[in-house]
Amino acid sequence: MKTSFKILSGSILLASAITFITACKKDSSSSGSTTTDNNGAASNMSAKGAASDNAYDDVFNLAVQTGYDKNLDNLMQKRSGGATLGYGFCANVTVSGSSFPITLKVDFGAGCTSNDGIQRSGSITYTFTGKLSTAGTTVSAQFDNYTVNGDTLSGTYSISNTTTNILSPTFTTTVTDGHIGYQNDTAYSFSGTKTAAVSSSTNTPGDVTSLIFTVTGNYSISNSFGESLTANVTTPLIKKVACAHIDTGVIAFTYTKGTASVSGTLDYGNGTCDANAVITIGSFTKNITLP
Repeated sequence: MKTSFKILSGSILLASAITFITACKKDSSSSGSTTTDNNGAASNMSAKGAASDNAYDDVFNLAVQTGYDKNLDNLMQKRSGGATLGYGFCANVTVSGSSFPITLKVDFGAGCTSNDGIQRSGSITYTFTGKLSTAGTTVSAQFDNYTVNGDTLSGTYSISNTTTNILSPTFTTTVTDGHIGYQNDTAYSFSGTKTAAVSSSTNTPGDVTSLIFTVTGNYSISNSFGESLTANVTTPLIKKVACAHIDTGVIAFTYTKGTASVSGTLDYGNGTCDANAVITIGSFTKNITLP
């Protein structure tokens, strides 16, 4: 992944240094904590935005794998499920209600690492107004001390089945008033709207691990240091349920702090299931590894 950067003027550099010294301590992963130019700050903020977006996308992934039709039917019959439910999530899953709307609590307790390699703790409680595959169904998610790889996630999260063609199911996810607290770093505000279209799957009923989503949309992120970033998907992102990472796709972003503004792209690569991406800003590039 590649990143290019513009150099700050001396006065802006000095102001940035003073702001940094007087601000709360951040670790080396914080935007601006180890860089003194706009490109470095923009690159770090873009990486934070992508990591935050992925963390909220995982909430959708959990809803699909634990609450898609066959799994949800089984849960409603059994009333609860164990560690092998879905794609090997190490969670206790409990259903409340015998008819819609129903609630489904996915509880990771004090923390565990699932088969997808993601460490989660706390719980998410989903409320389904109908089966996830039914057009018009909405799902809301409530977070209770929920963390992903040690980072705290909160906010208002919803999923809507916005399918208009039964042969091409689509889902819209919305994050409002989102907050993600990174370990040893400042907290970030996050919001975004994404549309995920089912682009491929096997013909095996209920085999959600084979689903592939083509994702478009946008998001924004900001922090208490006056940094903000807006991002838009310019080349659709490809996300397989069976992979914890986005395979391919490009996001265009604009970073802003005060009067400074930097634009660039984040490229997820060529289809390999990995955590690598490249940020590009002008002629400058930076390879990053996402959580």
